[in-house]
Amino acid sequence: MAIAVGHCHDLKPPPAARGRHYRPHSLAQLDHQETNPNAAAGGSLSPQRRSLSSPCFTTAAVAPAGADNDDHAANNDDKANMLPRVEIVAGRHAPGVHELIAEAAGAMASGTRLVPAQGGLGGALLLNDGRSGEHVAVIKPLEDDASNGDGGGYESEAVLREVAAFLLDHGGFASVSPTALIRISRPDMDTTTMASIQRFVAHSHDAGELGPSRFSATSVHRVGILDVRLLNIDRHAGNILVKNDTTGTDWAAPLELVPIDHGLCLPERLEDPYFEWLHWPQASMPFSAEELRYIASLDAPRDAELLREELPAITEPAIRILTLCTVFLQRAAAAGLCLADIGDMMTREFSSAEEGVSVSELEALCNKAVDDGDRRTEESSPRHVSFGELSAEEWAAFLEKFERLLPPAFEAKMKKL
Repeated sequence: MAIAVGHCHDLKPPPAARGRHYRPHSLAQLDHQETNPNAAAGGSLSPQRRSLSSPCFTTAAVAPAGADNDDHAANNDDKANMLPRVEIVAGRHAPGVHELIAEAAGAMASGTRLVPAQGGLGGALLLNDGRSGEHVAVIKPLEDDASNGDGGGYESEAVLREVAAFLLDHGGFASVSPTALIRISRPDMDTTTMASIQRFVAHSHDAGELGPSRFSATSVHRVGILDVRLLNIDRHAGNILVKNDTTGTDWAAPLELVPIDHGLCLPERLEDPYFEWLHWPQASMPFSAEELRYIASLDAPRDAELLREELPAITEPAIRILTLCTVFLQRAAAAGLCLADIGDMMTREFSSAEEGVSVSELEALCNKAVDDGDRRTEESSPRHVSFGELSAEEWAAFLEKFERLLPPAFEAKMKKL
């Protein structure tokens, strides 16, 4: 069985996406000559500004020895037209995605069935290798396309954010597994399904099953840096996986972490994030020189353009949250704050019903920057800081004022500590 790679044209951008990690067995030759997205001449990027060429993966049978080549080719053509086709819709230029899709297409062609993951909760499906039986990927069909009765689907916004987290994890800094948005076509059943696909992460535990004392400080910092940038409001212990322990009997060796499930990152307004790592001892350790270099190298405008190009259905308010949090992270790290300090400034303090709703230090800074005396609406109240109503000029002015407020805020934070 071999993988044949072609190109599908006239694809329209879908509403959503997602991905993961695993060791490939055998990879077919891949065609990497797909058209790159055209660069914008200027202005904002619209959902229609995408490459019209997406790689497609199908399967083709190999002719048996002694068979008539013409007859076999004709039979193969008929069979190939009925085989499943997997089209990469978003994330096709990211490292590891082509290899993941090629292996997934091979597993599908071998007759492997998708099985519900974790008892079918949430509609996630596991794709297994038909020969080894090992997990290859996790597939999450979109809500509108989940008609197979396997547990439902996922909202398109959540799937989009899964793909966004992978695309924004430059160089695999935080170990987000390869993730993509795909379209699975089954000509034999006349069905098409949109879904996210992510490499399965081979893991021994999740963070909730182990205490944090053995976690690598580097892994904790890198997961935290990603969460701060994306304003992850759902980083709990269950979606931080602990890689398989290959240290043998060295129980003192630090364990590496892999973050998964990013469907609730990049909200459209400032929310109260939940950071499981906030009170872990590693979060109070200073950033390393390598981590500081990575943070300083982040380019918020470039990342915003990346999301507009690859995932045009992600809204501008969500992209502005990414910009805001990236700027906040960069200025805070440069000022000498550690990960725990930064997370603390982004998180609301607990308050009783009698005390009312508290605001985080980040929200207070944003309210101060957005409140120019005659522009205070309910949407910019402590509970609902949103930037969607700001024009491009107003957004630029807000960012400028916000950055001016940061140095004294960080100085006050350091004094308090």
